[in-house]
Amino acid sequence: MYRNDFITINSHQQKILLQSAKSKKYLAIILLMLDCGLRVTEVVKLQCKHINFSQNQIIVEFRNKTRTIPLTQRLLKSLADYWHFLQSSNPEDYLFPAGENSKVQHIGRKQIWRKINQLSKGTANPTILRNTFANRIVQENELPVAKELLGNQSLEATEKHMHVSDTQKEIAIESIEQDGFITRLYRKFFPIQTIHIIPTEIGITNFHIGRKEEMQKLLDCGKKKINLLITGEQGVGKTHLLDNYNYGKLIRIGDLSTTKKMIAGLLLHLFETDKQSIAKTLYEKQLNKNDIDTLVYRETIKRMTDMLIQITEQHEYTLLIDDVTRIPPTGVIALEKLKNHFHIICAARRIPMTKSSFLTNFERIELKPLSRPESIELINRVSQPILQKIEDYETYKNHIFENTNGNPLFMIEMIERYSKEPEITLEVIRDYRHTSALKEFDFSLVLVIILSSLMVLRYISGELGDDSGAMRLFGGIFLMFALFARNIFRAGVRKYV
Repeated sequence: MYRNDFITINSHQQKILLQSAKSKKYLAIILLMLDCGLRVTEVVKLQCKHINFSQNQIIVEFRNKTRTIPLTQRLLKSLADYWHFLQSSNPEDYLFPAGENSKVQHIGRKQIWRKINQLSKGTANPTILRNTFANRIVQENELPVAKELLGNQSLEATEKHMHVSDTQKEIAIESIEQDGFITRLYRKFFPIQTIHIIPTEIGITNFHIGRKEEMQKLLDCGKKKINLLITGEQGVGKTHLLDNYNYGKLIRIGDLSTTKKMIAGLLLHLFETDKQSIAKTLYEKQLNKNDIDTLVYRETIKRMTDMLIQITEQHEYTLLIDDVTRIPPTGVIALEKLKNHFHIICAARRIPMTKSSFLTNFERIELKPLSRPESIELINRVSQPILQKIEDYETYKNHIFENTNGNPLFMIEMIERYSKEPEITLEVIRDYRHTSALKEFDFSLVLVIILSSLMVLRYISGELGDDSGAMRLFGGIFLMFALFARNIFRAGVRKYV
């Protein structure tokens, strides 16, 4: 008889087990063991604070030691789906709470053992799921890495997972038949699109849809203290990203339209820690609170930026700036000085080239509208409270997407508008359009074609000689256009609402 220490389940058995887990709770529990290698004791004691969606990792505490494990995409999705069913997601709450009549606050170990045994029809239990994870890890990584992920006390405890069982031999043989050439070729040209969804704490919605690469880049720039500019049209989610960014010591700033007031406020915010000692250092005299406030607001922007740099360590703080779209020249000058001392993450719809000199050491994220699958997922989730009122759900979804071009804010606004109707009939659906989502119409190309044609006509008229009266007339009209070409092109771009 095999010991649990050496038993694993193959990929086919794993697939059957996951498909049999109809409950979102038990699907998450199984994947925590299968994709993170957690012990059943570690699973039952997980608290909401241990799941870090923004950094895509889980924090595990066991025997007074803590380890951090990255989440696979399927586990991340499973936890995000389960999160919405939690009655409470306060940081100290258990991720898997017990039933109403339980003597403990979290789910019991025996309950998980019985459920997994039932779902797998006796082929798996929590130890076997952890073994399956461990075998994959030790076969493909150095032992110290495997030891850290498994939370083992010693390398010897990790080495036991290197045992080659009959199950592993079966897996090796099965792998020859899996993912043949045709399957791999098909997946290369027609990849399976997964929708990235994670819960959030702040915003119009309590989740992010899409933005996987953008969020990863945002986090990477935060860890490496690389300045970052987030751009995108109204409603694509710039503020939503900033609202839920929580890495490091943060100071939030609205905008830089009144640069001096903003910098003075930032300086006074930092002074709050110990105004008297800082004031004595900067002004070389003892001052009361009101005197400090008055002196700060009287200072020049240059002096205040120097003071900010003087009283903080390099990259000690991250400045989150909501909008630098209308940044004034004084704001550009201030950021040019602050960008090498503070870590800065800012957002804007667009920035004129004449005001972009402070961006020399900034990375950039451009947020675009959601893809159609992501948009439909957003519509599905936000529309849940009004589903019973919608006459034709397919028409409803298509109409919203076509009118908003995948803009998250506009989609939510349309759904909010529909929610005010007692019944959402086909007539109601078609009558309402979100006009703010209409695209700009650029007349520049039309003007270029017209003016170029007139130039050609004038040239031909010169070749024809006396028989070219009409062509000379049209060619002369071009000269009039040429005089005002700059103003014409400038006026050619319009956004019609």
